[in-house]
Amino acid sequence: MRMKLIVNIITGLTVASVLAGCSSTVTINTNGQSGTEEAQEAPAAAEESAKTEENAETEDSEGSYDPASFNVSDVYEAPDQTDTIDISGCDTFTQIVDKLPDGTGYANASIWDTDVLMVASGTYEWEEGKHAAIDAQIFCYKDGVPTYLASVCAGGTAYPLAIKDKYLYVGGNHFMTKYLIDEGSFIEVEEAYIKYDGNGNGIYYYKTCNSQFEDYDQATAESNFDQLLVENGDATIIEFQPVGQDGATTGEALPAYEYPGPELFYSVLYQYMIDEFGQYYDKSQVCIPCPVIIAEDESDRSDIRVYGNFWIFNYDLNGDILENTSGGSYPGCIHVKTTDAGYEVVSADIVEDGSGYTDSAKKIFGKYYDKFTKEGEDEKLREETRAQIIANYAAANNLNIKAFQDYGWDPVPLPEENIDSFYSILD
Repeated sequence: MRMKLIVNIITGLTVASVLAGCSSTVTINTNGQSGTEEAQEAPAAAEESAKTEENAETEDSEGSYDPASFNVSDVYEAPDQTDTIDISGCDTFTQIVDKLPDGTGYANASIWDTDVLMVASGTYEWEEGKHAAIDAQIFCYKDGVPTYLASVCAGGTAYPLAIKDKYLYVGGNHFMTKYLIDEGSFIEVEEAYIKYDGNGNGIYYYKTCNSQFEDYDQATAESNFDQLLVENGDATIIEFQPVGQDGATTGEALPAYEYPGPELFYSVLYQYMIDEFGQYYDKSQVCIPCPVIIAEDESDRSDIRVYGNFWIFNYDLNGDILENTSGGSYPGCIHVKTTDAGYEVVSADIVEDGSGYTDSAKKIFGKYYDKFTKEGEDEKLREETRAQIIANYAAANNLNIKAFQDYGWDPVPLPEENIDSFYSILD
């Protein structure tokens, strides 16, 4: 199961980093703590707003990746708030907060003994009554005056900004970064990410403040990546205060999603996704599944196998826009059997997170693995499927919904409804 925070990886990694040339006063020991902790009971979200999961690597003529070309800020850049955050004339953090517009959020935190104000473009309810954020503009005091320091953005709502052992952790499904602040400088202590090649093989990259990606072999880079995931899973989520709202879901619930096509098989499959995967999220006005089906094996009617990347998204309606509040992906195989009444889902084999991702995906998908890496992780295909499913839901329920919107992104207009022929592409 894909959890909000991945904490089920055991590593014995020990890495010592002396930040020569990065900080004149600090020597940092980044020893990892091996062990496990019970995972939180919620799955990975529209990590993520899925659009944020693209990487910026370039590919040379031989098909290899240039690790030096990856820059987290190129892809996971916090929303530009220069027009909404006015710190002119502010002598304290409180005065900045007093100027924040409704819909933003703020938190006071300490990063490596430096007190900071973190201002997010928006917040979401992580736990009942507690709100988190995935992006922030960071301010600290310099010469006694509040000063802008840096911007950070995580890969989606599954990875809220968090702090552990005075470090700030910012990450996503495919990257992790670790920061500190020293003498007014925002320092990236560690950075790791994974890129999948055309064959679905994970290529890992890792560097520290005073090293380069090229300094680490695959085994070490992968181990360090996994260790950062463990640390992030153990980190304390930063609690943000919403501005101008209490952050609670408002308005009446929308009509529950029901599969609008004629096939009973898919009606059962879609409802299973809502009941099984949707249970791990805070309740929103409507939960809408988005299966990206790769293949189906109906050779055994007592075990019909549906392979794909099964996404679930939760939404609240704001005007005529469905706003995504949470969600996540569950790549794997769903097992369905025929019954006297029709169909029944028996079980689901879901790909593991972290270091076990590739091996478990190959085991579950088998001969469909290559197709999964090409289509199951195809963002364009997923977003087109998602938009059409929402459009069909709106049409079936006579709802005035014109677009959907992921956190931190522009609204996406919906296509015309296509209930009659669209769903045939999913089998």
